[in-house]
Amino acid sequence: MTRNSFTRSVVVAVLAILGAVGAAAAQPGFPATSFLTPAKATWESTRNLVIAIVEVMPEDKYDFKPTPAVRTFRDNVIHLVAENYLFFGRVAGENLGNPAQNLKRRDELIKALKESYDYGAKVWAGLTEEKALEMIEVRGQKVQRWSAILGAIQDNMNHYGNLVVYVRLNGLVPPRSAGR
Repeated sequence: MTRNSFTRSVVVAVLAILGAVGAAAAQPGFPATSFLTPAKATWESTRNLVIAIVEVMPEDKYDFKPTPAVRTFRDNVIHLVAENYLFFGRVAGENLGNPAQNLKRRDELIKALKESYDYGAKVWAGLTEEKALEMIEVRGQKVQRWSAILGAIQDNMNHYGNLVVYVRLNGLVPPRSAGR
């Protein structure tokens, strides 16, 4: 890594952190000092990234998969919907299943994805610091309720990275990179 590229990487990282902090401060519902404030800002950023990348892929590419061993783009979207309901269902103490499991059309999947994020927003709206710190059981382990949100963010960003590759392999530019 050259000195200029290292410096640029550091500047980009600092700006990203400052942007997240500024976005966190603007998030309603929690005080700026709450541990939930940056988590909610990160969730909102993740939501926007995922929806934008899913919307950029045209319908005729939804069955694309880079190799036979991986999910199609469509299957990734269906999986994201399921995971949003799973993780936020853990926070809420609900099990809503996956309403997208039998959907095929792009517009139906985008609607279901947005609804899964709306469900997450509803769960956020009912969350307090006290409730977030309550212990729940997940896969036989006791964890703080809000740890499921961290799981949702991590899972969403893992799949976002996959979808960036799918989009680029189809000659498209991810919306986050479009202005560069």
